Amino acid sequence: MQKTTRTTEKRLMFYNYNRLSKVEHLHSRFELILPECGNILAVMDGQEHLVRPGEMLVIFPGVPHALTPVKNCSGTLLAFYREHLSELGESLGEVQPVNPVIPVGGMDPDVRHCLGRLQEMAASGRTDEMLAQVYLTLIFTHLTRALTLEKADPASSKELLYRAMEYISQNLASPLNLKDTAHALGVNNYYLSHVLNDRIHMGFRAYLNTLRIERARRYLRLTTLSVEEVAEACGFNTLRTFDRVFVEHCGCSPRDFRRSHAIVPTLKRPELQQEENA
Repeated sequence: MQKTTRTTEKRLMFYNYNRLSKVEHLHSRFELILPECGNILAVMDGQEHLVRPGEMLVIFPGVPHALTPVKNCSGTLLAFYREHLSELGESLGEVQPVNPVIPVGGMDPDVRHCLGRLQEMAASGRTDEMLAQVYLTLIFTHLTRALTLEKADPASSKELLYRAMEYISQNLASPLNLKDTAHALGVNNYYLSHVLNDRIHMGFRAYLNTLRIERARRYLRLTTLSVEEVAEACGFNTLRTFDRVFVEHCGCSPRDFRRSHAIVPTLKRPELQQEENA
């Protein structure tokens, strides 16, 4: 039981955000995003949703999404996996909400109370993982009644895009290139390149580096990993390459970014598999 608790603690990610990823991506976890300042334009599976303060965005596993702040934004992000919802999580594995935006004010008082407690955990940087699981299970027990759920049924190039995003995300720390990724997915590398450019308007290398830098920013903010360890954990084979690509994306070095944006770290060494950008 103690070992399970430690694993849960590593995979719960509750924190206050002040920037979000504009790059389309997917992952195998749930996310609840509660804006407190500024609107968010969420593009989910090709559909646009405007999320305002006082509303909650619900993102299910396997749903491609990009999050663009309409103006300066801040709020709370709660990320967790199916096992944190007990038996309920198994029934939510192959579905997604038709409308993922929910007004918080119209929710059951118990749900609002649980969300408030989880937001307090995010603000403090201290998460009681056992209590958090109870809150999350209660929230989703109510949400499954409020949300209209439909079975996810991707096909053809759309299915390939999903599989490619998932494969790249799960292997960010490994050496990756277009040819080997296409081979792992069982498709021609030219076809994979066409799908990426057509659907997310980015080439393979640009998309890969963007996801790696998004992960690196999160590790620099939330962990005690050294810059060298962050570079290795995000798949950069040299520190020089990491510095160059980071400056291209962020306009500053990894060390300067950490000095300006780091919060009290809650993770010493995060689980490196199935981690996605926030």
